[in-house]
Amino acid sequence: MKPNLENLKALVHCPVCSKEYRPAKVLLLDQEDKRSTLHLTCESCSASSLVYVSMSPVGVVSMGVLTDLEQGEARRLFKGEVISSDEVLTVHRFLKEHRSVDELIR
Repeated sequence: MKPNLENLKALVHCPVCSKEYRPAKVLLLDQEDKRSTLHLTCESCSASSLVYVSMSPVGVVSMGVLTDLEQGEARRLFKGEVISSDEVLTVHRFLKEHRSVDELIR
């Protein structure tokens, strides 16, 4: 699915100030088959959103969430390595057996 702003006219307004996004402020972060993930930045109020758009048999389905990530940060996160469940369990065991999070922060 190509994230064409003309096809998504109802979805391309800032949730904070309702201004329309410009195509130059839309960054495609990920695209698979019929799903796209976009980072949108409003030129008017500088609010940023992550938007997930998916084509389904009944039409376009979308979900957006406000974020404090800038486009460069979002790009780095989406291109980063995926954390495995084994890695999460290893960290959990470490914290449980050796230290509290408070001790690690200090």
